[in-house]
Amino acid sequence: MKNIVWIAGMPRSGTNWIGQIFASHPSVRYKLCPLFSYEFKNALDEHSSAAAWSALLQATYDTRSDYLDQDYLRRDALIPDFPEREDAPPLLAIKSTRYHHLLPCLLDLVPNAQVIGIVRDPRATIHSWLANPLEFPANADPNAEWRSGNCRKTAVGEYWGFDDWKSVTSLYLDLARRYPKRFHLARYEQWVQTPAAYTARMLEALGLTLHPQTETFLQASRVEHSSHPRAVFKHPSVTTRWAGRLDPTISAAIVAELEGTPLASFLS
Repeated sequence: MKNIVWIAGMPRSGTNWIGQIFASHPSVRYKLCPLFSYEFKNALDEHSSAAAWSALLQATYDTRSDYLDQDYLRRDALIPDFPEREDAPPLLAIKSTRYHHLLPCLLDLVPNAQVIGIVRDPRATIHSWLANPLEFPANADPNAEWRSGNCRKTAVGEYWGFDDWKSVTSLYLDLARRYPKRFHLARYEQWVQTPAAYTARMLEALGLTLHPQTETFLQASRVEHSSHPRAVFKHPSVTTRWAGRLDPTISAAIVAELEGTPLASFLS
């Protein structure tokens, strides 16, 4: 392991698909967030040292488990298997929708780490969450929960709802200013529109080039579709279908609150 990239985003912001893009590259060892795993649950916090970060990242690289390596999803064919793989990939990629408050610590304490912060239109993000039976509790009221997301927060590091979208996206903008060469702000809708070019640009920032196995995955993800909430092969309409399905009062409230702020630029 020579370098690390932490792929961050709010839940339902496209992190699963973008994560698999990196997983498809032979020079990448891809893992889910270790801080949410059985092996390393909440192993770090805001007070952890650089040595602790280094030890956790190396252990994540070395440890194989059902969760960290997404074997539980692969068994159900919800994610693809990528047979071409280097024995010791130089880049560790970690995907997380949690623990955003630790990103400044990661960038401060781990000099060979970079972060990709994925932002999706908040209306699409909120709709995707409210409409997902695996993520939104069946007994919860969408009109009471869309802003706070409290019904889904059960542990440290959880981020749900519009208020969290605002705080996380504001953090990303700040980190992009503070670390212009190490924090890469990614817009989900643009990545979907031009997947090969966007992927090539992100890989180049990490010292990699677009690989044929990754190109094959990108092509397949545009023609193979699954309705399963955890599948990565989604119909291209995923970027726009919220417009006819999200409660208009919620949509209007989001637009009104962001109007005139830097966050308004993420309204697609």
